[in-house]
Amino acid sequence: MSDNKSSGFDAALALLIRLASAGLVFGLQVLLARLMPADGYGGFVTLWTWMLALGSFAALGFAESSVRFLPRYQLRGRQTALRGYWRFGLQVVIAASVLLAVLAVSAALFAGATGPWLMVLLVALGLPFLAIEYFLEGVARSFGWFRLAAVPVYIVRPVLVGVTCLGLAGRGVALDLPLVGAVMIGAMAVTAIGLAVTLGRRLGRLAPLLGRASRGQRRLWLLASLPLLLLSGLEDLTGYADLLLLSVLAQPEDVGVYFAAARCLALAGFVAYAMTLVAGRRFALDLAGRSRTDLQRSITQSTRLTLWATVGAVLVAMFAAPLLLGAFGPQFQTGQVAMWVLGCGMVVRAMAGQAGEVLIVTGRQREGLVVGLIGLAATLAVGVIAIPALGIVGAALASAVGMAVRSVGMSLVLWQREGLRMIALGFPVRSGA
Repeated sequence: MSDNKSSGFDAALALLIRLASAGLVFGLQVLLARLMPADGYGGFVTLWTWMLALGSFAALGFAESSVRFLPRYQLRGRQTALRGYWRFGLQVVIAASVLLAVLAVSAALFAGATGPWLMVLLVALGLPFLAIEYFLEGVARSFGWFRLAAVPVYIVRPVLVGVTCLGLAGRGVALDLPLVGAVMIGAMAVTAIGLAVTLGRRLGRLAPLLGRASRGQRRLWLLASLPLLLLSGLEDLTGYADLLLLSVLAQPEDVGVYFAAARCLALAGFVAYAMTLVAGRRFALDLAGRSRTDLQRSITQSTRLTLWATVGAVLVAMFAAPLLLGAFGPQFQTGQVAMWVLGCGMVVRAMAGQAGEVLIVTGRQREGLVVGLIGLAATLAVGVIAIPALGIVGAALASAVGMAVRSVGMSLVLWQREGLRMIALGFPVRSGA
């Protein structure tokens, strides 16, 4: 790995951005929990969860495949292929997400857009913007533009939502689910459009359009991306299955408490994200340079950093749990046990580092898909059994089991198929930090 220092700096910068984002998102959730009625806040949590779970599906895998193709094209000076991928991917994502949105909006309006159909309508309206965000974030990450990948989505967007909701509440407007949903969709639209314009200008300077991508290239990109659609979508569904099951099997108030507990552990999740932000590009460059030694070294260092930073973040969050949950309201203190269970699951997941990114850059999407299906099945099975009996603790247990199954499964696949060791329990060495 030739860029250890810059990669370490980028990872630290990405983590700082996500720390700032954690504070902003936490503040936004506290604000909405205080301003909205309990059932309205629970409905907002359900809406946001469905959006996140379905957004990656609408991106059709192009956000993930960009990490596989774009670093290689940039390293080898293939400007036509680089620019062609960007244009083709954006066109496909826009077309697919808009088509899905039109179909869902039509169904919701036909059904009257009330009750569950109101949720369908709001999700459908936000889906195109969220899909574009996913794709643009993946492209920015592939070029190493980590601030561009993180700041608009994780800093600008929550600020827009929070300021708008606070302004509306200050004018005496009641914040219900349709209104807050509309505010969130508007913020996603502003973020997606701004990010697209900025990224397009950067790519225009980096790789002027010299020609059109061939039909064979477009076919390659599409065939490589579609399996990643399922892989990424399953990962998101597994990650949000606990909340989705809880929204079906429990009351909206319980969903709100559980989401607050998960938000309090956001720092631990952001640690893994910060490393993923830089690791995928680094793995792709190591593989493009045909150096298995460098690739294994990068994987080991990334896993160690992820693991121990996650352990520290979970411990800090648990120590501060009474204060953090109390900010939402006294009724949210019941989420502490669920936090402990979720924290243990996050530590187990961190033991496998960025296994998902390694599966993508090595072309092991099919094996990753099988592992994802098994992980989702485990989450759903445990959730259906445990949530009626244990409530939010059962949802946390289902999430932890799903994380453990996926981590073990991906690590075994990469060891057996590629000879790469994902689990590394030692401390990071100075050269990789």
